[in-house]
Amino acid sequence: MRVSSNGYFYLSGNKLVHYCSIVFLLLITLYGLFSAFNRGTANGWYFNAEFALNDRSQESAITELADYQQTLLSIKKAQSLDINHPHYAHMLGRIMHLGVDLGFENKAKLEEVRQLYLLSTKLRPLWPDPWVDLFRLNNYLYGYNEQTKYFIKQALLTGPYVDLVTIGTIQVWLLNWALLTGEERALLFNQFAIATQQNKVLERVLEFSKSINREKLLCSQLQFNSQYLKQKKSYLFRRYCLN
Repeated sequence: MRVSSNGYFYLSGNKLVHYCSIVFLLLITLYGLFSAFNRGTANGWYFNAEFALNDRSQESAITELADYQQTLLSIKKAQSLDINHPHYAHMLGRIMHLGVDLGFENKAKLEEVRQLYLLSTKLRPLWPDPWVDLFRLNNYLYGYNEQTKYFIKQALLTGPYVDLVTIGTIQVWLLNWALLTGEERALLFNQFAIATQQNKVLERVLEFSKSINREKLLCSQLQFNSQYLKQKKSYLFRRYCLN
């Protein structure tokens, strides 16, 4: 360090570079610590919201307005701290979607929910869960249109053997059976073949098909397709196809 003719201190070239490097590393470290703190805090709020949703969803989901508002506040705090996290956007959409279903939110909010699901797919395109929620919601809002078909395609590409994808695609295709092409009907039965590999998945799709009076489409497969001899002998066939 030297003193200039006007009395100010200045650093030599090497020392100045060294000093700037230390300051830069210090700033990077502080930024890293701040980001880590934010992410950790956001994660805490997220798990608080997820626990509130899943803890209640085993039976009747969130039933009280106060519970819903607290859960919504938690996930909004999480997303505000880490806006580029796909899980936070998806969970916020799911909670708001539940709020509409329970009458805590106006149905006009469903378009906002749809945008949150879309954001989640943009942030993590290879994650099938938001694609499933997207095609379900899009089908509800706008019918079996090209967007609904595109979202189904993406779900099948990212998770062809994921239970949520299997159940969701079969349900939407059954709802729109009259509109399906031959190729789409073949896809439905391909997914049904996957569903038959697990009783819990098979029960979900059979129960849904019965609720919309389209169980014959699936039961006929179990009854007459030789690859389903095991399933034909099961209690599920007797429960949903013979009663």
